[in-house]
Amino acid sequence: MNLTRTLTAATALVAATLLIAGCTTEAGPKPTPTQSSAAPEETRGPVAPPESEEEAIEAADAVLTDFFETRGEVNAAGGTETAPLEELATGTALTRVLADAKQIAEGPQLNVDGENIEGPAKTEGAITYETVSAYGQEWEGTENGLVTINACQDLSNYKIFASDGSAGMQPEEKRTTFDYQVIYDADRQAWLVYDLISLGETC
Repeated sequence: MNLTRTLTAATALVAATLLIAGCTTEAGPKPTPTQSSAAPEETRGPVAPPESEEEAIEAADAVLTDFFETRGEVNAAGGTETAPLEELATGTALTRVLADAKQIAEGPQLNVDGENIEGPAKTEGAITYETVSAYGQEWEGTENGLVTINACQDLSNYKIFASDGSAGMQPEEKRTTFDYQVIYDADRQAWLVYDLISLGETC
């Protein structure tokens, strides 16, 4: 099941702190959304456990898209208002994107000349990802409550700028593979992005 998703995202660190990498689909990436489709959890309402692996994968992909779109908007707005991310993520994924937002908000930003520029960074553009494969497995008593989405991400159209306007440093490889883990939280009755695991491979 191939799913192309445009992810409006902003990250401010080099390789280890960037949660990015990528591919395009035959149809090409979708345009960058101008406004997030992510809704706060309370307006989405409680979600029942998945009845099948297919349903779990669809739900996980939807929340992953919302997560990246929201993350991009949070960072583009300065990285200071991070509450929306807590409605869509938990665990390692949340820890990493909160750290990323803080880096955007406070700086410094390493630029392409190797200089650390003090002050908040700015971001623009979009990240795209293409699902290569996905599968569900049991998570804390919920069948198919953990979905792993193996994906190829592309940051070619994503840009970071230091506070002085210079281009931010980014990884040399724009397209790399990740395993995204999305879980069903029975207590919150919601799907949440749990981890973003770089596989260290180009795609």
